[in-house]
Amino acid sequence: MLVVVKPGDSQCKQAHIHWLQRQNEVKKLHCYWFYTTPNFNDDLNKLRRLVARHCLLVVIGGDGTIHLAANALVGSSCELAILPAGTGNDFARQFNRTTMQWRESVFSHRKSQIDVGFINQRYFINVMGLGYSAHVVNAVNKSSKRHPLSYIWAALKALFSYQGVFVRVAGSKVNKKVMMLLFANGQYFAAGIKCAPNATLHDGCLQVVSVSPDSHWARVKTFLMMLCAKHEKISCVSVSCGRHFDIVTPDLDIEADGELVGKTPAVIGIRQKALTLRG
Repeated sequence: MLVVVKPGDSQCKQAHIHWLQRQNEVKKLHCYWFYTTPNFNDDLNKLRRLVARHCLLVVIGGDGTIHLAANALVGSSCELAILPAGTGNDFARQFNRTTMQWRESVFSHRKSQIDVGFINQRYFINVMGLGYSAHVVNAVNKSSKRHPLSYIWAALKALFSYQGVFVRVAGSKVNKKVMMLLFANGQYFAAGIKCAPNATLHDGCLQVVSVSPDSHWARVKTFLMMLCAKHEKISCVSVSCGRHFDIVTPDLDIEADGELVGKTPAVIGIRQKALTLRG
């Protein structure tokens, strides 16, 4: 068993670590513990080598740690199990499992194959975004301490000042100024906002959510409607789905799974049944 942990002293994370240590002692299992660093590429290269020697990778962490693990796992036969212990836990949220159910999934024989998205050569497991979402993620990642309300606070601070971005998608009707453009494999982002209620991990498609409010009031209304997952009903939000997108606009920040991962131009798509998830 390979266990990937982002260093931290949160009560939830430490509880999962102690539980898994006890389980391994009782079951007499060999366990290799890998603690992440701020260097994504270095961690990824090390993890890929470790994944080749293990049949199960357990993440104790949040979306960023799952993002790292997914990039190491795609193309391997190693399975993924999750013990959620992050700031937002947005990917895990859509499964609606209790702590006990997540722990049971580590040793479960039940498993499912799930899709992952990709941006150029990098994979994402949950949601990627351009515009406002990338701006908010950048602000949150610069703060010294992160908690679930960090995303809401950063979003509120930028709600009126953020100017939006012009996005052009080759071969698509998307060729306009938007506040935010999301490509969703999962349903939640920003610590609990249900941005893509109809997204699933098994349909081979990404849900595309385009948000283009044209006034301050429209921005407030959109923000409030997103908090209660009713935003798809308003005129400044459009929703579609697809498998392949070519963003040709240059130099836009890209966020994926709550991390800044690069800049456009970018080819975005979906890889079906790319990961095996336990539970």
